[in-house]
Parts: sequence; C-alpha cells; structure tokens
Amino acid sequence: MILQNYILRSLIRPFFIGFGFVTFLFSMELLLDLLDLFLGKGIGLWTVLQLFLHALGWMIALSIPCGVLVAVLMVFGRMSQDNEIIALRASGIHLFRLVLPALGLSTALATGMIIFNNFILPETNHRYAKLIREIKYSNPTAQIREGVIINDFQGYTIRINRLDDRTGAMEDVLILDASSQPESPRTILARRGVLEYNERSRRLALELEDGTIHEADARSKEAEYRVVGFEHQTLTIESGEDRLANAPERKRSDRELSVGAMRERIEDLRKERADHEEKIAQNLKTLDLPDLNALRAIEPTMLAPTGLAVLTAKVSAFFEKEPVASESREWTRDEENAIGLVRSQYRESANVDKQIQRFYVEIHKKFSIPVACIVFVLVGAPLGVLSKRGGFATGLFSAVFFVFYYLCLIGGEQLADRSLCPTWFAMWFPNILIGFLGLLLLRRAVLSGFSGSNSGEETV
Repeated sequence: MILQNYILRSLIRPFFIGFGFVTFLFSMELLLDLLDLFLGKGIGLWTVLQLFLHALGWMIALSIPCGVLVAVLMVFGRMSQDNEIIALRASGIHLFRLVLPALGLSTALATGMIIFNNFILPETNHRYAKLIREIKYSNPTAQIREGVIINDFQGYTIRINRLDDRTGAMEDVLILDASSQPESPRTILARRGVLEYNERSRRLALELEDGTIHEADARSKEAEYRVVGFEHQTLTIESGEDRLANAPERKRSDRELSVGAMRERIEDLRKERADHEEKIAQNLKTLDLPDLNALRAIEPTMLAPTGLAVLTAKVSAFFEKEPVASESREWTRDEENAIGLVRSQYRESANVDKQIQRFYVEIHKKFSIPVACIVFVLVGAPLGVLSKRGGFATGLFSAVFFVFYYLCLIGGEQLADRSLCPTWFAMWFPNILIGFLGLLLLRRAVLSGFSGSNSGEETV
C-alpha cells in the first residue's frame, strides 16, 4: 500500500504540469481572438471571460489524456533513472504492480471524463455558441472585418477594405443596400468613413464621405440608371436588439448534445430516411425496377455513389479492362418525372445518412478520448522505464504520441463523416494501435528488466 501511495503522489504534480501546458497551447489562439474582442471591439470583460471559461470545456477534454501521458513518462522515467525500478524488481516486485496504481488512476479519470463529455461539455459548447450568437447580433461591430464581405445585416452587404478597430475609421467602402428595393439594390461607394455604434440606441451608423450612389430604377421602362455623388452620407442599420429578437432559434449541433439526445435525433433521422426510401420504392415501381442498383445499371450517371461505394467504383473502374455496356432505354415523360423524384429523394436520404454518421462519430468520441487515458498509461510506463530519461526525452515522447493520436483522431473523424470508414474503427483506431504498442513495450520492459538484472534472485 505504501508503494501504491508513493506512485500516486508522484503522478499528481507532473499530471498538472502536462495538463496545464497543453491547455495553455490550446488556448493561445483563442486568447488572441478574445483580446481582439475586448481591446479592439469593445466587448465587455465579463463577456470575454465567459467565452474563455466556456471554451475551456473542449480543451480540458483533450488535455487530460496528454497530462496522464506526461505524468506517467516523467514518474517511471525518473524511477528508472534513479534505479528505483531495479531495486523494486530485486525485491520481487513485478513491473505490473508498479503500473497498476497508474492504471487505476487513469481509469478513474476516464470514468470522470466520460461523465464530463456527456453532460458538462455539451453545455459549455452550447453556451459558448449561444454567447457568440448574442455578441454577433447585439454588437454588430464585433463581426466586421476588413477585406471581408459581411452579409449578416438584413438588407445590406458590406465590404470595408481598411478598418481601424479602435477609431472606427474606414477606407474604400462598398455597400449594397437592398433594404428599400430588394429587386434593385443600390450600390454605395465611399473613399472614407467612420463606423460608429451607439450603445444607447443600439444602432450601427456608417458616416460616409466622398462617395457615389449608383441606383437603377427597376420600374422604369427605359432602365434609368442614376449616379449621385455626395460629400457626406449617414447610413443607419437596424438595432442589435431587434436583430437578436428576430433571429431564428438555433438548433443544437452534435457537439452540444448528450449521448441520449443524439440517439433521439438519430431515431428521428432514421424515420425520415425510411420515408425517403419508401418514396424511392414507390417511384421505382412506376419505372418497373426492383431497386436502385437496377436503375444504376441502366443509367450509370443517374445516381452518384456515396461513402465506400465511391472507392469501390473507382477501384472497379481502374481494374476493368472494358466498360460494361449498359442497356439503353427510352423514358417517357412520366418515367422521367419519376426518375427526377428518385434522384431528389436519393439526395435527401444521403444527406440524412451524413447527419446520422456525424452523430455516431460524436458518440464514439465521447468514449474513445477518455479511454486514451488508460492507453497512454500502457505506452507511457514502459517507455519511461526503457528510456531512463526525464526532461527533454519526456517532452519529446509526449509530443510525438499526443500529436500522432490527435492527427489520427482528426483523420478518422473526417473519414467517418464521409462514410469512407466504419465509425467505430475510425474513432477507436488510435486507441487500438497505441494500446497494442503499449502492451508490446510493456512486455519488452519486463523481459529486459529480467535479463538485465545483476541479481540472480530477481523474480519477475
């Protein structure tokens, strides 16, 4: 019991070092954006702090496994370097007994992370997205960037070539104003201007100077086109409160839902897909065809394959020496209409499948990332024993394995979203590979310790 407590106490400090360092790296880019909102856009400090706190959710979910890896590498590397491992083995203590406390701690962390990912993380993601939405609608200046076309203001399209966030001074302003005449928007060009936001009236005002207004009269039979120059022009946009009040309610995304809520969405999507498939079957009966494959055989370009079928089709086309001739068939107008309906329902069904796939990817992620804590113990402990180094070696091993794991996770998510790979395999492949490598390293560490000991009485 004393040995287990010693190892557990040794793991705490390096765990927080690794956890804090990785969290800091993840937050660097976010901190720059938040500083721009606070200093450049005038967003309140409390609002910026809330954004940061809510964003910490996904950072914690990724930083904890890396913290476990750093802690295990540092502790077992130091114990090996100080010959504590050899002394313990000479006393008849198996290496697995030394790894067992770390496995127990990592299992507890993984369990806590599963609960965190299922209940807390979706809420932090949702509140972050909701707060960004409120800032976007109630503080219009926060979303304006120079050189970027802005379409978020109802009836206006704005592009500002140069914008000083502190003073609001603008240069080379282009505005398409469709607020009064949507069928024929007027174009406003100005060399200079000032962007002002009145917090009392909550209205955005563009004070334009030295510009022209180009306007075509859509009601005129002669297609009259007018160009009016101005030295000063004020353009007032609707209030942020009105925009927020009139904004449509936003559905939660897959990263803002718990496993139970996602399963409910999946059931609804399956019912929707079944409706599309039923309509496809009805239209295929009109064409006197048994299934979609029969339609593809007659019209190969009619229905594009999706997911793994894309790769299968490309491989078949590569090895196929001569293209298989398809049956030619003349379609009546009713049959062409039925084919159009089949194509439309097929696309809708494919879109539903993509949504279902994204939900399954997120469900697997909520479990696979926490399990990485256990996997990193299996690979980190033997690496620390075999390397017999701390410091730079620990940081190097941690960085290599974590970057590899993170890239596999991102790549697997992309493949699974496109249905190019089974979801469970894509999201669990990093854990399977690193876990298998960890078991091999653990076996090697045990055998190397047995053969390399100077004590003939060492028990392994």
